[in-house]
Amino acid sequence: MPAKTRLRIASPEEDPNTTIVCNSPPCFMHELDPSWLGYLRREEVAGLLTELLEAEPPGTVLETTWLRVMLRQHLARLGDAARMGGGHANPGADGAGDAAQAPLAQRLRAALPRIHDDALRRDLADVLLTLEHGLQRVHRRAMPG
Repeated sequence: MPAKTRLRIASPEEDPNTTIVCNSPPCFMHELDPSWLGYLRREEVAGLLTELLEAEPPGTVLETTWLRVMLRQHLARLGDAARMGGGHANPGADGAGDAAQAPLAQRLRAALPRIHDDALRRDLADVLLTLEHGLQRVHRRAMPG
């Protein structure tokens, strides 16, 4: 009589019919609020966009128009239509608005790494460049010589 051989049972990693149960599957990551990962909350992003929209942007009429359209589109994507009414400053005007540009640029620079949306972060990086170029133009005009 031949010796009995035992059938080998596959481990869960080897068995293709095994369902692995996890406590927090990665498919739920899209449901996670980005603020839990250190990003700005939607309200903070909407506030920053509104502040940029209401600011007196430096630059040409074309730059100002692009800025306002882009900011309104991002606000609409955030679902914050109530805040979209502002932003009727006189484009290209100098004076009181220039003093607010440097702190606004600093706030934007600090906020950029904490923006979760890649497209918004790229657009706001362009806005920051526009603000910085406008500040450079203002400083060149103010310098004697």
